[in-house]
Amino acid sequence: MFEAKIKEENVLMDELLKDSAQFSSPKPGHIIEGRVIDRGKNYIIVDINGVATGIISGREMVDSAETAKSIQVGDLVSAFVLEDENEDGMIVLSLRKASGVKVWARLEDIYNKDETVEVVAKEANKGGLMAEVDGMRVFLPVSQLAPVNFPRVNGANAEMILEKLKKLIGKKFVCKVIMMDASIPKVVVSERKAFANIRAQEMVNLKVGDKIKGEINGIVKFGIFITFGNLEGLVHVSEITWDEEAKNPQKNYKMGQEIEAKIIGFEDEKISLSVKRLEKDPWMDKVKTFNTGEVRKGTINRVANFGIFVTLAEDITGLVHISEFADENVDPEERFKAGDEVDVKILEINEADHSLRLSLKTGEKEEK
Repeated sequence: MFEAKIKEENVLMDELLKDSAQFSSPKPGHIIEGRVIDRGKNYIIVDINGVATGIISGREMVDSAETAKSIQVGDLVSAFVLEDENEDGMIVLSLRKASGVKVWARLEDIYNKDETVEVVAKEANKGGLMAEVDGMRVFLPVSQLAPVNFPRVNGANAEMILEKLKKLIGKKFVCKVIMMDASIPKVVVSERKAFANIRAQEMVNLKVGDKIKGEINGIVKFGIFITFGNLEGLVHVSEITWDEEAKNPQKNYKMGQEIEAKIIGFEDEKISLSVKRLEKDPWMDKVKTFNTGEVRKGTINRVANFGIFVTLAEDITGLVHISEFADENVDPEERFKAGDEVDVKILEINEADHSLRLSLKTGEKEEK
């Protein structure tokens, strides 16, 4: 029994000596815990297990949690070892670096678990946003912004993109960590990835023909972008209005404007929308008096080497392909000219592109 007690005391002594050795020489790059024994405006003195003294000063007192503002003598504090000893014989410590190590470990855990994290945009550059997570810098590329925040501009205008990104400074973003490189160090995050599953679920419930209500998030020469929920769709300029003279999106719409549209197609994550198809097509009223198979008199408005375009009424124009000439050996550009009147048979009325397929083979002889 006596020998067992001696053995137990020896083991305990070995552990104490081991701990003492560990704290006798804190190594740069490690995080240690100590107790505050003195503090001033620009410094904090820390006792490290009774075997060493550390100092935290200047910028190394500043961390994301603002620890230095509330810390008091007697408090325990975790700090990062910068140098094993300065000229005064004290271990140089950092609250700032300790915070960074902890945040890196947290982000690494979030990355491995495929979870999300909230970041705050601090700066903007032409490539995206520099953001922070608990004081650590992370990069949010412009390509990884969710549709609602993506800077829509005409062409690849870097200056305009930058101006739009600057308006996002101070904004909070829910993101996923998509890349970590400890050697730089660098962390890249994605707002777009964070909402991928939500967007996919919202798209499952959509179908062609559905009406949506959203907000204009981008106005470019080729159309307008509308965000609704976590989704975004494009109204191409050809789908804005039936009025050919009122199709200029930059003239007739404004950012943030509420708008309704109809879903007309899907391509992967891209959603095609139409504003004009919410209204009755006026062309259909104009063409309802025309029937396939009937012969009508029209006026040639354009001649091409493959056929002639014939106007039957206002906004009602059709093509007579050369294969539908009474004499297919006739050269259209030699035989016809704009302004000529001709009799044509209606072969097909195409509602989709507002056109008619016509024929000169009316059953009557072509005029010479």
